[in-house]
Amino acid sequence: MGMIYRRKQRDPASHKLTEVGPYWIKYYIEGRPIQESTKTFDREEAKRLLKEREGDVAKGLYRGPKVERTTFEDLANLVQQDYQLNKRKTLRRIGEYLLHLKPFFGKMRAVRITTERVKAYIIKRQSHGAANGTINRELGYLKRMFRLGFEQTPQLVARIPHIPQLKEHNIRSGFFEHEDFLSLRGALPDYAQVAVSLAYYSGMRMGEVCSLQWRQINWTEGKLFLHAQDTKTNTPRVLYLTGDLYRVLDTWKNRCDLKWPACPWICHRGGIRLQSLKHSWRKACEAVGLGQMEKDAAKGRKVWKGKIPHDFRRTAVRNMVRAGVPEKVAMAISGHKTRSVFDRYNIVNEKDLEQAARSLSAYFERETVTIAVTLAELREESRSSVSRKVIESSAEFVELARGIEPPTCGLQNRC
Repeated sequence: MGMIYRRKQRDPASHKLTEVGPYWIKYYIEGRPIQESTKTFDREEAKRLLKEREGDVAKGLYRGPKVERTTFEDLANLVQQDYQLNKRKTLRRIGEYLLHLKPFFGKMRAVRITTERVKAYIIKRQSHGAANGTINRELGYLKRMFRLGFEQTPQLVARIPHIPQLKEHNIRSGFFEHEDFLSLRGALPDYAQVAVSLAYYSGMRMGEVCSLQWRQINWTEGKLFLHAQDTKTNTPRVLYLTGDLYRVLDTWKNRCDLKWPACPWICHRGGIRLQSLKHSWRKACEAVGLGQMEKDAAKGRKVWKGKIPHDFRRTAVRNMVRAGVPEKVAMAISGHKTRSVFDRYNIVNEKDLEQAARSLSAYFERETVTIAVTLAELREESRSSVSRKVIESSAEFVELARGIEPPTCGLQNRC
């Protein structure tokens, strides 16, 4: 049985014990006493809370007062710890998510983060010009926080609030034609030409490209091996080096052996590992007309409008499908694990649509000639068949005349 009480304090003047502060309740979970402040001076309200707690304990729904004290910071620390333990490659993105989540939820307890508050956060982010895809990534991080808190022993949260997801209308669909790739590669510096050639022909992510080392290439067999720790999906892959890609790597290898023999990285700049192509990429794209910086009124600053390195990944998947490579093999080369992503990258361009329109037009022209001849023939046949049928059917019921039939008296009055 639980109890309701108020804490007592001795009066320094009269030395008598007097009740001070709000009501407290005491109940038991598996024989262990739990004391909790009701934060109210109303005894009936305290009694109601005690019955509620005892009912939750009896149903196995109450997780203890620690759940009530769990904060946003506690859950955020769980995600950071999980990323560090599993050595996730996107650890740096935690700071980007918390930069927007913390000012809104940072001072809240977990029990106060409800669906309505999440919707209020979405409206605020949209008012600041954030895209739906960006907001979804932040909400996914928030949902991961609650999931880890729910899986703790003892649990840090008793429930996971419903966190809505927005429809994403900013899904990129850019790709490169071969002429665009050649012109862009020619405008890039030599150290960047190797990276874009690997990305264009293999569909590798730029992070995977920049992590490649010379020891991963078997020049005798013409193979490039990607280790599991170097891929986003932690799945090893093999890439065969042929044609233009093999020539680019072979030429770059001979040059590196002369100038930077101690450098282990394939993609480097002066012997230092290449981390990003952002500056040289944009400069080359502007030179060949594949992009430029434009003013974004919603964000109040200039943003990049044009090709991005990840377009090579979409292009590689599309090219493999066009070349007749089986989809399962193409997925193994590009490193896709889910078919939904693979299908999204298999996009078409205006040339594909133009070819489809021409093929459809040619089909209709052939069908128009065939249908016209067929209808004419059908009309001629229908006329002849109908006339023959009418004559034949009439002959069945008409009796041929064999003389003059004698007159009959009919109804004749007789005198």
